[in-house]
Amino acid sequence: MGKYKLKCMHPGCGNVYDTDDFRLKCDSEKDGTHGPAMLRAIYDKKKIEIKKDLPGIFKFIDWLPCGDNYLDIEGLPVAYKSSGLANYLGLSNLWVVYSGYWPEKGAKMVTKSFKQLEAPATLVRYFHTKSDPMPLIVSSAGNTANAFNYVTNKLRVPLYMVIPKSGLKNLKLPVETSPKLIVVRGDYADAISIADKIADEKGLFREGGARNIARRDGMGVAMLEAVTTSGHLFDHYFQAVGSGTGGIAAWEAVLRLIEDGSYGNTKTKLNLIQNCPFTPLVDSWNDGSDSLVEIEEKDAKERISNVTASVLTNRHPPYSIFGGVRDALADTNGNMYKINNQDTYHASILFRSLEGVDIAPAAAVATAALINAVNLGKVNKDEKILLHITGGGAEAQLVEFGDKINELDPGLEVNPDEIDKVLDFVGDVTSIEECKEVLKELK
Repeated sequence: MGKYKLKCMHPGCGNVYDTDDFRLKCDSEKDGTHGPAMLRAIYDKKKIEIKKDLPGIFKFIDWLPCGDNYLDIEGLPVAYKSSGLANYLGLSNLWVVYSGYWPEKGAKMVTKSFKQLEAPATLVRYFHTKSDPMPLIVSSAGNTANAFNYVTNKLRVPLYMVIPKSGLKNLKLPVETSPKLIVVRGDYADAISIADKIADEKGLFREGGARNIARRDGMGVAMLEAVTTSGHLFDHYFQAVGSGTGGIAAWEAVLRLIEDGSYGNTKTKLNLIQNCPFTPLVDSWNDGSDSLVEIEEKDAKERISNVTASVLTNRHPPYSIFGGVRDALADTNGNMYKINNQDTYHASILFRSLEGVDIAPAAAVATAALINAVNLGKVNKDEKILLHITGGGAEAQLVEFGDKINELDPGLEVNPDEIDKVLDFVGDVTSIEECKEVLKELK
């Protein structure tokens, strides 16, 4: 049940680690023997057994880095075969995996984003690998913060969050929470920098971002749900990306499903999309570059300020790292697309009218790319296509919860260089070993 090893993805290395102390890097990367490389979880069970009696993502515990532990946390995407959008585009086999809030369809992801899949897996991995855990600190443009805020609140685990000011509007949940919230007058990269400094000074736990196998394998649950529901692997996968970690997660899930052998052997082509005018991943891939294109900080921040889908604005995505976005696209013969704000807006309206639920801007970006791909003949109309709606249901929640939807007020708002103010605000921090009691154990 969730037993695994960690394998280095550097092609000249291949080190395998039998034990996990929340390891994020290979020893050979740490000592400079080779450059940056992802670690990947290699699970003992090659054929997945779905545990329908376990809550939320833990039905797929065989392929989560959790050992025999899980959390009593609900929330799972819903996969279904489209009729409305499929008929409009003339597609015979279009599937949607909806990571959001849509009770009529059975989707009850309270945070309205697939980032909710990361948090339970990360916390289980952390609590069962660390003997003396410290409180968690996350940096986010909105969705990851909502995910960890929701899950830690349910578990009564303390949380510190650093958010760019533009992401504050995204922090809405239909439950009352009380994290320590720091808002930065800057962008996502500024929030990451401040969170790193806090963690270094105060000993708070940084979960590792894309290098964290629990985040990737948690997000990979969306692909697992879609494939096990439909009964087959897909020819194409469409998803909007900021860091691209969700695309890596989908790729790794497909590789495991191919090895399983129960769902075919199709290596799903990744179609990853960014929102103009901030498209560093697209520009790097389309230029055939081995490394991420360089954008001057001032120019990057200007572009980010003009993006509709603000959650897609990571300035330091894991592109060139072995096992990262570049490798995922190369291995699947993938594509990347740029979508402007106008097409995003129209796709949002179209999806709502045809499928019957509202979607977030990032999901509209992915929908617009699918429309473009069909119009350009980049997908065949009888191919098996999966569209990941990575966020939606704000209207549905507003109808259900109304004024019970809570917005967060920042405990502190600072400029990126005001680290002393931030450290004073955080104050003294103590370990949270008692929080391990939230772990459930398989019988």
